[in-house]
Amino acid sequence: MKLADFLQQTSPEWRGVTDSSELDVTVLAAHLLGRSRAWVLSHGDYELTAEQLQSLTENIALYREGVPLPYLLGEWEFFGKKFIVTEATLIPRPETELMVEEVLAWLESHPQAEAALDIGTGTGCVAISIALACERVRVVASDLSLPALAVAKRNVAKYDLQERIALICASLLPPLARRFDVLCANLPYIPSQRLRALPIYGKEPTLALDGGSDGLDLYRGLLPALAAVVREDCLIACEIDSSQSLAMLAMAHRVFPQAEVSVIKDLSGQDRLLRVKIESN
Repeated sequence: MKLADFLQQTSPEWRGVTDSSELDVTVLAAHLLGRSRAWVLSHGDYELTAEQLQSLTENIALYREGVPLPYLLGEWEFFGKKFIVTEATLIPRPETELMVEEVLAWLESHPQAEAALDIGTGTGCVAISIALACERVRVVASDLSLPALAVAKRNVAKYDLQERIALICASLLPPLARRFDVLCANLPYIPSQRLRALPIYGKEPTLALDGGSDGLDLYRGLLPALAAVVREDCLIACEIDSSQSLAMLAMAHRVFPQAEVSVIKDLSGQDRLLRVKIESN
């Protein structure tokens, strides 16, 4: 069967699964065939082998059932790099790149800073992106999920950062007697009831999404604990839901009354990042 004929015949199965189904399926086909998407679009007369036809059919069926495209591809792009993803990890999202940008800007203005902590690392994409962009920084990356840490370990090895990124299984803060210049957290922050109504529910790990009744259960535990591990000059960056900005601002002000506390908007204009700057002077 020719590639164009396969896509046309199966289109009733996958069209409309998401708003970007046509793009998704051609990207998936390109991945499975080991070609570029441009090649797929321009080589509709390519004759599929029996093995390729079976692989495409099986993956289209999974896509139709709602398996997210990144899990089918086994990788996803974040901050200009590709990261291994599995169903044990949250899929990296463009909104989280804002955290990396803020951290790197702060590190540039604080050349003495060299120790970072990434809490809830998942795939390791934040820790790895920071380490790749700032060679002096050493990162401790923690997660409660051992399967997620296994994926992070593969990504750390992929970018040859085993000497600069330490992975630790921990709930919130790892048990380390040290302080950090930068602390990042992308904890589960979606309220439980709202999560159950979202399309991602049951498709990505609930452990990485469910933040309790109002989405702030874990941050209530984390922010007070951070006071024991920050240095005199420090940046704290926490990804949040836009509905939580006032509550997170109030919480941060209580814990760090002398700090500069603000909320940064993402590219869509939504409150996305709690930023706490602690300065010694």
